[in-house]
Amino acid sequence: MEFQRSDAMLMEILQGRKTIVGFLDSIFGFLRRNTDFYHTKKDEADRIGFPKGMRDQILYGAMQRYDPDCILQSMNVESEIGGNGTFLPPAVEEVIVESEAKIPQHKADSAEAVFSPIDYKNGAVFASHCWSQTLKDVEVQVKLPEELKISKNLNIDIKATKLKVSSKQKPEHVILEGNLSQRIRHNEALWTIDHNMLHISCDKARELWWDRLFEGDAEIDTKKIDCERYIDDLPDDTQATIEKLRVQQMEADKQQSQLQASNPEQHKTMERLRAAWDADGSPFKGQQFDPSIVRMS
Repeated sequence: MEFQRSDAMLMEILQGRKTIVGFLDSIFGFLRRNTDFYHTKKDEADRIGFPKGMRDQILYGAMQRYDPDCILQSMNVESEIGGNGTFLPPAVEEVIVESEAKIPQHKADSAEAVFSPIDYKNGAVFASHCWSQTLKDVEVQVKLPEELKISKNLNIDIKATKLKVSSKQKPEHVILEGNLSQRIRHNEALWTIDHNMLHISCDKARELWWDRLFEGDAEIDTKKIDCERYIDDLPDDTQATIEKLRVQQMEADKQQSQLQASNPEQHKTMERLRAAWDADGSPFKGQQFDPSIVRMS
């Protein structure tokens, strides 16, 4: 069944993230990095994203669909089940948004292809393919000819240092081929085909920013890369340090609130001391604020 393949992939993510919160963070992080899910349409001319409020309706409808205790389960069957037996959440209209914003192409001799900016975030776009990257992985999208839009007609060769996509019936018909600028973990690579587009997802062999996908490509400016990293993507010891600092800050804020509520005068004294602590001429300037070393008269 179709869900078995997706369950296997999602289970691997869940086991890696260990918690529901971590799992959902991965899912929504993926949507943010690789789709127009978080793009709000500004007007009817905007070809990508969703109208304001539609994203929340889609999420709410999806949760209702699988909630066994949802009140909608007791509603009239005809209003819930479509002709193909699929549950139809009320008040949620599915919107199909085409990503057709035209991007200046780097290869003028190739057929024009259309990609969304999210498809080449931190990467580059070409006539028939584009690529994006995070510090850990690389995503490649390839526009497929109409006659090669199903997997049985394709040869997809993914190696540690090379990618090649060609026709199975006519091997000389090469759609994409190149030597990668850096190594990938090719044994863990995944690919799918959706709407005449081949999506290839690869983990980098080393965590570093690539300045090009293939050798011979024009370099991108790595100084302009969005280097944002999610806390869950950081090493465990770094996450532990951040969590410790967060807890310490919460405790400090709590103590500050309690002090202000219980003894307003003492709070004012502490605020004056804090202001004088780092003032010019103070013997404590540059040191961490510690009122316990000051004798108060």
